[in-house]
Amino acid sequence: MTQSTPRPSVLSDAELTFFREQGYLVRKLLDDATVARYVAAVDDSRRERGETQRMSNLQFLQPGKAIPGIQDIVCNEGVLDVCRGLLGERIIVDGASLFYGDAGVDYRQGWHRDVLQVPDDQVDQNWFSPDYHYNYVQMNMPLTTDGCLWIVPGSHRRQLNAEERAIFGNTEKMAPIDAPELGDGKQIVVQPGEAVFYNNYAVHRGYGGVLQDRRITIHLGFHSAEHAPTLHFGVLDHTEYSLEYLESLAPCVREALRAHLVERAKHPEVNVFHAYHQQFLKKEFKTT
Repeated sequence: MTQSTPRPSVLSDAELTFFREQGYLVRKLLDDATVARYVAAVDDSRRERGETQRMSNLQFLQPGKAIPGIQDIVCNEGVLDVCRGLLGERIIVDGASLFYGDAGVDYRQGWHRDVLQVPDDQVDQNWFSPDYHYNYVQMNMPLTTDGCLWIVPGSHRRQLNAEERAIFGNTEKMAPIDAPELGDGKQIVVQPGEAVFYNNYAVHRGYGGVLQDRRITIHLGFHSAEHAPTLHFGVLDHTEYSLEYLESLAPCVREALRAHLVERAKHPEVNVFHAYHQQFLKKEFKTT
C-alpha cells in the first residue's frame, strides 16, 4: 500500500514553538462573507426554533440541536490545516458548540483546567508537564468580536504555581468565580473570522463580565488519529448519530462524523470519559 506524503505545515516554526510554549495561537481563517453567512444561519436557526434564551451553549452537531448553516465549519480546510500542523494528519472533529450571549448578559466562569468532568482521583499530574503528548486542541472561532477567553500562557506545561494554588485550593479543576485575578492571566481578543487555538489544560476561563455586545462564537475540538487519544476524545455524543441523521447532513459534515465514529470504535477505553463528559454537561452547564 502506498503511503501518502504528509503535506507541508501551514504553520511556521515560530508559530509552532509559540503554541507549544504558550499554549495558544491566533489565525485569521474566515473572510467577511463567510462570517456574515454564519451569523445569518445562527439568527435564522434561533428564529425558527423560537429561542428566547439570552445565553446558550448549543451542541450544533447533535440531532434536534443542529444548525445546518454553520456545520460545514468542521470541514474548513484552513481550520483543519492548522490542526494538522499542531497535532498531525488525519484530523477528527470531536466537539462542536455554539456559544451565544446577548448584550447585557453577565458571563463569567472561574479559572480552571478542562479536567472538570474527571473524578479527582483520576487526575494525573503528568498531564500538566512539557513531556506530555496532549493529542487534542480546542478552537474558538468568533463571529462577533470576542474577548471572553482568558488564559495563563504556558500553564499547560507545569503544575499550578503558588498564586494559582491559593485560589484553586486543593483541587486541580476550578477556582471560585469570585477568586482574585491572576497576575499572569492574559485576555485573548479575537475579531470575527479569527480563530484562537488553545491547549485546554492551560489555566483559562471564559469571562466577559456584562457583555457590551452580542457574542456568537463557534467552539470546536479536534483529535489526530495519528496518536493515542487523551481523555477529551469522546466529547461528541456519537450514540445519537443514526444512519438517518447522517444521511440528512451535507456530504462533508457526514464524512467528518463518520470518521469520528470509526475512530471512536477503535478506542473503547475513552467510553468512560465520554460518560463523565455527558454527565458533566447535564449537571454543570445548562445546554440547549
